[in-house]
Amino acid sequence: MSVQPARLVTSVLFTALLVMSGCVEPTARGSVNSGSGAGESLGSIQIAGSSTVYPLATGWAEAYRDQGGNYTVAVAGGGSGAGAAAVCSTSVDHVDIGSMSRSFKPVEATLIGGERFFECRSSDVLLTQIPIAMDGITVIVSKGGSAEQCLSAMGGISAAQLRWMYSDWTEDDLAYSQYGGLEMSSVTPNNDGDDVREWRDLFDDAACADERINLWGPDAQSGTYEYFGERILCPKCFLGEYGYPVEGYYPRMENSADDNVIINGVSSDDLAIGFFGYAYYEVHQAVLTAIGVSANQTHGANDAIEPVVDPSSTTIRNESYHPLSREIYLVVDNASWERVLPFLEFGFSEQGQTVISEVGYVPLPESTYSSTMAILGAQKVDVSESNATAE
Repeated sequence: MSVQPARLVTSVLFTALLVMSGCVEPTARGSVNSGSGAGESLGSIQIAGSSTVYPLATGWAEAYRDQGGNYTVAVAGGGSGAGAAAVCSTSVDHVDIGSMSRSFKPVEATLIGGERFFECRSSDVLLTQIPIAMDGITVIVSKGGSAEQCLSAMGGISAAQLRWMYSDWTEDDLAYSQYGGLEMSSVTPNNDGDDVREWRDLFDDAACADERINLWGPDAQSGTYEYFGERILCPKCFLGEYGYPVEGYYPRMENSADDNVIINGVSSDDLAIGFFGYAYYEVHQAVLTAIGVSANQTHGANDAIEPVVDPSSTTIRNESYHPLSREIYLVVDNASWERVLPFLEFGFSEQGQTVISEVGYVPLPESTYSSTMAILGAQKVDVSESNATAE
């Protein structure tokens, strides 16, 4: 059965979930199964994709099991790109839901209606994008280390200073290119001109070491890698759009698909800086410090008009933690709505919303929550009508 994303309703009446016992059994690294226990499972739901979304998807799967969910839920990682590919696939690697920490690239899927409905470019699979929570990409350093002391003395960091750190462009390009525009006397007021990006370049203070900045981040399959690049670097340059010079990440950046590798790399190196989803920082505050960010794209934090804002549940939800606040998604194959609807209804129930905060993410703003509930309500009507017709 294929449910079309045609109707939206303004209110949703959720029915009670069927109560059946279940269990959660860990599988291979990066995946978890939420399965039937004493009761017989009515089927399975396959989810794969973003490592950022993984803690919430897993939390929902486990809580859905405990609630008595009547479908087996299997959650795997792999990155947002992998999630997009799997939900669009028509082969054995197809999943019912792709998890993504960014929206679709034009080469992956085409918007076909409203803001949330897509058609895959590689197949005729139709999709509905469901925002499930807010995240703030969090800039992190080792707690108590030299990098933290330097950034504390600076009062935070600006988007322009992050670009100087992470861009593969030369300092001249960053300053004088049509798509650069960095005011280098403000971004790196203590730059010694040796073409090595060092902590001391940013600020003339004993807390800032005259040592190279060691960069960490996710790998290219990650939606976080894509989102950070689009928000911090020149967006059209990073995306490789025609007529724009290509801008990518600094070649010396260490990256990994496993956020735990980034945690270990940054926490063990006083000169390192990295970024990933807010939930991973929340769990590792004992060894990491989050750095406040100013949205200014041309000047350093000290000279920026825009204030330095720390990531928190409040600043992420109201998006004052700009430009690094974002929605995260579960993207549903429309042919799978009959199976996945009870799971998503649970996720948007009071219990499911509690899980969001428990795993370190932030509930959606009220307007986004309401519009998403309308989508679920419309799908509930369509599923009910389809079942009635079949009978």
